[in-house]
Amino acid sequence: MISRICLVSTFVLLISCGGGGGTETDAEPDYGTITLSGQSQAWSDQINWTLGASANGLNNSSVSYQLDADGSGLAIDSTTGLIQGAVTSPGVYSLLISAADGSGGSTSKSFAFNSNAFIAGHWVMDLPLLNEKLLMVVSRNGRVSISGSAPSGAIDSICYGQLTILGATLAGDLACIDDELTQEPLSIVGTVVPGSSITLAGINDGEDGLFLLQTQAEEFNFGSIPSGIYVEYSDIAEGISLVKVNAEGQLTAMIPADIGFQNKNSRCALSGSLESDIVFADYELEQLKTALQVFEATISVTDCDLGSAALHSLDYNQTEAPALGATVLDTLANAPSFNLFFPGNPNTNNAYNSGYFRYVQLCDESDEFTDVKTILDDDSERFAILLCPTES
Repeated sequence: MISRICLVSTFVLLISCGGGGGTETDAEPDYGTITLSGQSQAWSDQINWTLGASANGLNNSSVSYQLDADGSGLAIDSTTGLIQGAVTSPGVYSLLISAADGSGGSTSKSFAFNSNAFIAGHWVMDLPLLNEKLLMVVSRNGRVSISGSAPSGAIDSICYGQLTILGATLAGDLACIDDELTQEPLSIVGTVVPGSSITLAGINDGEDGLFLLQTQAEEFNFGSIPSGIYVEYSDIAEGISLVKVNAEGQLTAMIPADIGFQNKNSRCALSGSLESDIVFADYELEQLKTALQVFEATISVTDCDLGSAALHSLDYNQTEAPALGATVLDTLANAPSFNLFFPGNPNTNNAYNSGYFRYVQLCDESDEFTDVKTILDDDSERFAILLCPTES
């Protein structure tokens, strides 16, 4: 099931109170209802969010509110009904709100509140028996990719999909494809456990697998891609892909000739934009170092020529497709890079063209080449320019 886990902008519960059974003579009086507005769910380390309780049918000039202790970390203002707090432990909480007036009228009701685990980031699981490593990238909204790689770094499998996060549990159905273009589904169920780790059932050759959080976030602009020109060069002989990223997160396709390559083909034209996430506006920078290593984007991929007979059987071209990205430090080039995962074009061949690209920064914010230039430079073709045209 594909569902996007996000903050609910408006959540209203109309709760009948009093209510009474029995005969007409002994029925309890109906003191009205409690209305609750606000977010029905939040992330376990989110701050500065509120719920609001109001009572209808009571004497509004003298209503007082009470929130029973429930371990959620929430507190209520007895006069205004404003509920605030930061639920640090993921879980599903039952909140009991009571309202009473000075005339003896009162009512109360329980309702559910979800504090969902905040798992955005890179998660890594080693598979020593297979000499392989699994990298799981998850966005705050539950978009997920899992890629398998050999020690050389070559990707041999990719899974992509959407997780439902509820409290400390997560589940989802992923579509997977391996390096031989074999496609199969993968259903995952997991639990976020103490110590910054996630356990997924049955993903390690039928056994539970433990993913550990990995972070290099201090190297980057949190939640975004450092501006500059990026290059994807999986097979330099067959061509390179170039994309310019500006400070606002806009991705613009470039061709090799734009920076002086005369004999390189363009492998793919990538364009699009990062999706802003306003929930992080309330966070301090230190809080984001282990959280905002990932981003969501809307991308278009066109004119792909990936230089492989097998890949030519796929249709990578797509427009306005959702994508999941993750920033990492490329140690070979000593420069920022980003991995980009996209689910494929469902209008063509049912996710056979789901993909993975890794773009490494070639020109930085100061219009200077990074160390990756030496990898792309060779005797057969030199750059025809000396400076990167980042702002031109």
